Amino acid sequence: MEDYRAELLRQVRLVDIATGEAAAACLPGLLRRLARHEAGSGGGPFVLRLFHRWRRNSLRRQVAEARWHVEQGREARMNGLAGRR
Repeated sequence: MEDYRAELLRQVRLVDIATGEAAAACLPGLLRRLARHEAGSGGGPFVLRLFHRWRRNSLRRQVAEARWHVEQGREARMNGLAGRR
């Protein structure tokens, strides 16, 4: 049973590392898109303003999620697994 648990923890650690690396690769693009959407005028018809607000909030959530995964990958690389949300 202990071997199974150790192998499972090792696989979880490897997945966290890989996910962190993938998120780190995506983060600059997400930040660039968020900056572009935040710099937009935000004017126009009501429907477009709703869309832009939704898009900015969506990108903010994606950036926060990517940063969290990067941090989890960093902690997994240092062999200290943090708990999942």
